[in-house]
Amino acid sequence: MNRKTELNLIVGVNGSGKTTFIDQQIVSNSEKSLVVTPDDMEWKNLPEIPLSEIRTFTGNGKIIYRGPDTIEYIKKNYSGGNLIMDDAMAYLNHQTPDTMRYIYIRRRHFGIDVYIVAHGLRQVPPQCFTFSSWLILFNSVENFRNRKNEIQPELFEKIITAQSRISNNVVNGKPYYYEIILLDTQIRGQYEYDRKNHR
Repeated sequence: MNRKTELNLIVGVNGSGKTTFIDQQIVSNSEKSLVVTPDDMEWKNLPEIPLSEIRTFTGNGKIIYRGPDTIEYIKKNYSGGNLIMDDAMAYLNHQTPDTMRYIYIRRRHFGIDVYIVAHGLRQVPPQCFTFSSWLILFNSVENFRNRKNEIQPELFEKIITAQSRISNNVVNGKPYYYEIILLDTQIRGQYEYDRKNHR
């Protein structure tokens, strides 16, 4: 892949619009997406992919998380698409930091865009922030202040300000309002270079 692959955080309370956003903006617009979910009642519109077919399947599908071996198998066998870790905090803490760090770092080698979906920033493992590209922030009622030391000060202030704007929009009748915040400044430089050289 020529572009830099991404690790994106999608954060918001239940009912804020995260799943609809993922389905319409990511899954529907991609040739290959794999959704990892801890609940077999979710993502009924997607076929369940047997773990043994991860390496060869095409299109969009889901995997039900059934233990740490699920992520280990995906790590070794999935490539060339989106990896959406829905309700990730239900299972990410069961993985070793080395396993997740491998996925975060090696995503470019395998051509994978990773999406970590959580109900709040407090649920996102600290090392995620080191590798994150974008934060797609929906309505969130938590206090982000306890993550202040893990996020660059200017980015932290952007997030706090965005949280306030989102809350105001929700109160004023826009329950699915969200904002997209750039976390990796190298992406901006890359996009500016692409625009300059491909006019």
